[in-house]
Amino acid sequence: MPNSIDWDAALNARFALSGLIRSANLSFLSGQGRAALLKGGISRIIDLRSRAERQIDPAPFAGRPEYLNLPLLPYRNRAMNQASADAQTNADFYRAYLDHAGNQIAATFGAMHDAPPGLLLIHCHAGKDRTGLVAALAQELCRLSRAEIAADYAETDRHLETFYTDQLKRQPDPEKRARLATVLVSRPQDILAALEHLDRQWGGVESYLDAFGMSRAEQHQLAARLQKPISFSSV
Repeated sequence: MPNSIDWDAALNARFALSGLIRSANLSFLSGQGRAALLKGGISRIIDLRSRAERQIDPAPFAGRPEYLNLPLLPYRNRAMNQASADAQTNADFYRAYLDHAGNQIAATFGAMHDAPPGLLLIHCHAGKDRTGLVAALAQELCRLSRAEIAADYAETDRHLETFYTDQLKRQPDPEKRARLATVLVSRPQDILAALEHLDRQWGGVESYLDAFGMSRAEQHQLAARLQKPISFSSV
C-alpha cells in the first residue's frame, strides 16, 4: 500500500510510486505543512486544476520554480462537455478524459519527464479523479499490476471520508446529493474500466502517450525515474 505523508493538514497525500507523490489541493496544508513540503525534495508540483478553481482555492506555491499549472480538462470542448454530462459513473468520466484530454494528459507526463531531479507531485482538488487517473496511467507505465493500481485508487476513500461527508452536507438538493454520492467513492472497477478502455481504444498507455506526442524513449526514461527511490523528508 502506498505510504501516507504526514505534512501538517495534508489531505490524501501519499506515494503513488517511489518518485511520484499524489495529493489533494495543497491549499489544505497549514503553514507548517507547506514548509515541510518545500523541505521534502520535491522538484515539480503539477496542479491539474483549472484557473477558475485556483481563484476559489489559490495555489499556495504559485510563482515558485517548483510549481506548474497544467489543467487536465480541456476548456470549452463540446465533445468533452457532452461526454461529462452523459457520464453516470466515475468510469464514464475517466473514459471521457482519456478520449478528449489526450493532449493535456501527454503534457502532464511531458512535464514530469522534463522536471529537474527530485520528487514529483501531482494534485487536483481532492486528489481523487484527475489525480487518480494520472497516477493510474503512471503506474501502468511502470508496469504495476492492475490489482496494485486498483488498490491505490481505492485507498483514496480512506483518506477522504471526512471530505466526502462535508461535500454531501453542503448539497441541499436531495436529487443532486444522491447523484454526488454515487461518484464520491473510489470503486476499483471504475479505474480498471478506464484502463481496459485504454487497451481497447488506444492499445495501452504507451501507444496512447505516443499518439499524443510523447516518444517511447521519453516514456521509458520517465518510467525509470518514477521507480527510482529518492531521499524524502516529511518534516
